[in-house]
Amino acid sequence: MIKPISKLCATVILLAGLLASFTLQAAEEVNAKAAKVVSLTNPANTYGVQIGDKLSRKIVLEVPAPFKIADGAFPKKGSKTNGVELVEIEVQTDQQKDVTLYTVNLSYQTFTNPSKPSVMQLPAEKLALTGGAKAETLEVPAWGFWLSPIVTGGIETAQKNIQPEAAPPLVDDRAHKTRFALFASLLAASLIALLYMNADGNWLPFMGGAFAKAHRQLKRLAKSSGTKTAAEEASALEKRALVYIHQAFNQHFGANMFARDIEPFVAKRSSFKKMKAEIAQFFDESNQSLYSIEPRDSQKIIQDLANLSRQLRACERGV
Repeated sequence: MIKPISKLCATVILLAGLLASFTLQAAEEVNAKAAKVVSLTNPANTYGVQIGDKLSRKIVLEVPAPFKIADGAFPKKGSKTNGVELVEIEVQTDQQKDVTLYTVNLSYQTFTNPSKPSVMQLPAEKLALTGGAKAETLEVPAWGFWLSPIVTGGIETAQKNIQPEAAPPLVDDRAHKTRFALFASLLAASLIALLYMNADGNWLPFMGGAFAKAHRQLKRLAKSSGTKTAAEEASALEKRALVYIHQAFNQHFGANMFARDIEPFVAKRSSFKKMKAEIAQFFDESNQSLYSIEPRDSQKIIQDLANLSRQLRACERGV
């Protein structure tokens, strides 16, 4: 009877050992697949924090499949806990084969000002996991720190220790004023030059010259010649346009001016020297208009004379 009982006891002990081994292995597998906080990085210092200081912490979470952390499970921006407000939150997700890594960056600010140093803490966070057979949570522990008051005592102490504001340093703007004056002078000179070159009126000094007047007359004549169709009328307008230019030359020369008088004219009026070739061409065109019997494009000639008068007006104004 002793031997069968011994064998039975040995069998029971062996089965119990195997069961314990399987149970331990199953427990280790469950623990290996459980969600966990991989790393938690808190601010470097636990002291010297004052009102408005920003405190940041970084949390890395590992969540095995099929569990997930829903967006609504993370703390909300703007939430406040005992004088500490969550001002920023950033969540990054890294989906791997069997697990999901969540990197959570949280930034807090303190908005309380005690009269003496006191202990505060960044709040603990509980993150609910979804997707599994049963509800689970991940807990992130709180982090304590010392909050230092700006001044010791109440508002009366603060008022007594208020320091006058330092006046801002003055900026030497003399160099800027000099540059601005130079720029303004150049701008004014440029505008005046443009006026003298392009203005048709005679409301400024030295703008009512003979060629300025001839140019105004020729511009009106060029507009009216565009509506004329009869050859005789166009020829009459061409001769009138030539007369306007001749009158301007005569006024500057002081007498009736002819082609032979071009050299004395440019010697007397040096500002017209650059237009010597164009002036000679004008007198040649004038002679052809007076003595040629071939038909001519009077409208084009009048337009050319208007352009010539504008160039001669610029010489007259010395620009």
